[in-house]
Amino acid sequence: MSGVRTPGHNPKLKREAGLLQVVAYGVGNIIGAGIYVLVGDGAGLAGGALWISFLIGASVALFTGLSYAELSSMYPKDASEYVYVQKARGGKFWSFLVQWMMLATEIVASAAVSLGFADYFQSILPSPPILVAAILLLALSLVSIKGVRYALKLNFFLSVIAVLGLLVVIFAGAPHIGSMNLTASPNGLEGVIGAAVLVFFAFIGFDNIANLGEETKDPHKTLPKGFIISIALTTVLYVLVGLAAVSLVSPQQLANSNAPLALAASAALGSGAFDALTAVALLTTFNTVLVLMITASRIIYGMGREGVLPRAIGKINSGTRTPIVASALALFGAVLFLPLGRVDIIAEVTSFGSLISFAMINLALLNLRRIAPHVSRPFKVPLSIGWAPVTAVLGAVSCLALLTQFSAFSASLGILLPLSGALVYALSNHHG
Repeated sequence: MSGVRTPGHNPKLKREAGLLQVVAYGVGNIIGAGIYVLVGDGAGLAGGALWISFLIGASVALFTGLSYAELSSMYPKDASEYVYVQKARGGKFWSFLVQWMMLATEIVASAAVSLGFADYFQSILPSPPILVAAILLLALSLVSIKGVRYALKLNFFLSVIAVLGLLVVIFAGAPHIGSMNLTASPNGLEGVIGAAVLVFFAFIGFDNIANLGEETKDPHKTLPKGFIISIALTTVLYVLVGLAAVSLVSPQQLANSNAPLALAASAALGSGAFDALTAVALLTTFNTVLVLMITASRIIYGMGREGVLPRAIGKINSGTRTPIVASALALFGAVLFLPLGRVDIIAEVTSFGSLISFAMINLALLNLRRIAPHVSRPFKVPLSIGWAPVTAVLGAVSCLALLTQFSAFSASLGILLPLSGALVYALSNHHG
């Protein structure tokens, strides 16, 4: 029986989440600012073949998601990436580095998406975007501190709204699918691959399911199911949205719109649909920030508990039974990044850091299959050649392949993530 390894009398996190909540949390992490904003930029690159770009992004997510599913069934702990890589490599540096990159991308994305929320909010009530974003981050941090049960309930409600918004676009576009060439890309294969790199951001978030390991009932079985169901559901929705959007509005119109899905829905259903989809996008962006802040705080808490950050950070408040110090640090980090706020650049930097981390996760599973074959695996990735799972090999290769497709500017910013992690690790060891 697995338990939470905590120093001293540090109380355990409460196991509140069942499969439905875990899937909703996964879907809420995946469906967010990415699909509601970046679908337009993706259409500009891939044209009618946008749905193929979504399939490519989904394949990379699924390969890596299967690796997470097996690893989470073996080690259902917070700071999951740190634990997986440490078990696979035995050293702390690479473990710290992969977890640092995941943490950095969560915090930077929180800042960017909260500014996206502020932009939507301005259309309702003109106000300073940075102030609105900061207030949103503070409010959602308080929700996170109140307890995961409340956060999961709110997440479930907002995830349903996000899915309903996508279904409106799908049903509006369904009669028109086939009205244009769905394999034509104005930029050829390069455009399809470029769009895949961009829309991959819309899939990032499935990995956050692993960080519910200590708040999930029967995590060895529930977490793997949560990974697979969440990725499968969002893949179907995204492909259908891609087909519907380019069938309702030309790819160029989508690319030129700040609210591409609202524009697509309004083409079939009128201006009321535009307002409704804008409201849904506002709530979806709100939900994205909620799950990002919860995840960032749990990663910080887990790293403190494991001793790679100061152990005071890895404490659970005895009253709320949530990591208050870690939540406050996540809030502070996100507020510091608010001036960045460029959604397109942040999306690429987030994707770059995530792809490096995902490649390492796939390699970690491959090594654990080799060096730890007897560790209990309630879920085991199917289709192996000898000890090597084929999907983990494909996951590592596809992540590394996508890394070659970034612009020099985005890649140079992305490289700062592991470099900053190496610096923090060196300073921590120097003072530790």
